[in-house]
Amino acid sequence: MSVPADGAAKTEQRLQEALEALPHLFLNLKNEDLYGEERGLYRHTQESGDAWERPVQLTFRTSPRGPGFQVQAGLRIQGGWNRRPKESPKHSFRVVFRSRYGLPSLKNALFPGQEGSLDQFILRAGNNHSWLHWDGKERRSADYLRDPWMRATYSVMGHSASRSRPVHLHLNGLYWGIYDLCERPDAGFAARTWGGRSVDYDARNADKVLSGDTIAWDRLMRLINAGITNEVTEKALRAELDVPAFIDFMLLNLYGANGDWDRSSNWYAARRRNPPGLWQFLVWDGERTLEDPQDNRLKDDDDQSPTRIFQKLRQSPNFCREFATRARKHMAPGAALSADAAAARYRSMAKHLEPALFAEALRWGDYRNRIHRYKEGSFETYTVEGHWKPEVERIVQRYFPARVEAFKAQLREAGLYEP
Repeated sequence: MSVPADGAAKTEQRLQEALEALPHLFLNLKNEDLYGEERGLYRHTQESGDAWERPVQLTFRTSPRGPGFQVQAGLRIQGGWNRRPKESPKHSFRVVFRSRYGLPSLKNALFPGQEGSLDQFILRAGNNHSWLHWDGKERRSADYLRDPWMRATYSVMGHSASRSRPVHLHLNGLYWGIYDLCERPDAGFAARTWGGRSVDYDARNADKVLSGDTIAWDRLMRLINAGITNEVTEKALRAELDVPAFIDFMLLNLYGANGDWDRSSNWYAARRRNPPGLWQFLVWDGERTLEDPQDNRLKDDDDQSPTRIFQKLRQSPNFCREFATRARKHMAPGAALSADAAAARYRSMAKHLEPALFAEALRWGDYRNRIHRYKEGSFETYTVEGHWKPEVERIVQRYFPARVEAFKAQLREAGLYEP
């Protein structure tokens, strides 16, 4: 950790205030299971599957010495790019509850107002737009808010989204920074949200099948790739896909100009198998968003992904009219994607996170400057006041006010918006 020039006493006071600002999660496991040469998770970060799950003792507290609970669980490394040690020393985790560890699910509430138990959750470390990213430009634009803002906004638009909350993480007694504790939007999430059991659902993490099989997904993609060219094919498509919800899912990702999703990553989808239901898409890993208000992603197209479905649906005049109607609805004054409402939601989340960020800055703010200079500079010591606050203000003052009109113009040109 680096100690700022304002002195050790002031630093200690600010650190204590930062640590009091969020709940704390403590993960403790055998040192050989974490760092061991043969079986350590941190020595084999790119391994996955059941063979790379380790027993862990989990303690959750509302504050450093506040009330909480302790349980046994399993721990895995989570995610894609930031598994690579050179890319980041701060890896994401997945915590799994199983009978062999003690409890098949966690009945203690992790989220305000939570009902029902969880069989797993994810601890997102943050990769894009973080102080540990390999690109100095992204480090300077770190905000740790884009992905939770995307999911919260989808919820405001009237759809199901995984809940999350920032926490301070301690790994085998060491402070490991701020993580976003998230529900995993898998079959278990679908069952909690829409009813039934996990086994009643097909669920996908992009191109990876999490539950069920590929029969319904393959049927959907055959319909899509054949083209939506008449009433018969459109009716068949609407028997497979919740089109209004899909429009809102695409609206949000296009509004945010998501620059990091394709067939292989950064979205989930689920449908009920019994009784048969419609495919629903779920927002995930929206870190590459809210960058340039002039960004235009309307031409993105990748097979076996939401962008391919969107491009093929644009062949339908009915779809284009429905898209335009929903775009007007969600960008109307006071609506979820209006400039004022979007900025207020983002600022509220920033206000909640800011008091805790001093601890993250002490833990990781100087890593790319003093510890591991990697790939592209500039190499600086990142701080809340010097870097995080300016980026938050840029998004609030410059991105949201400009984005709505720029996005409307893009949609008009594409035939997807009418005055």
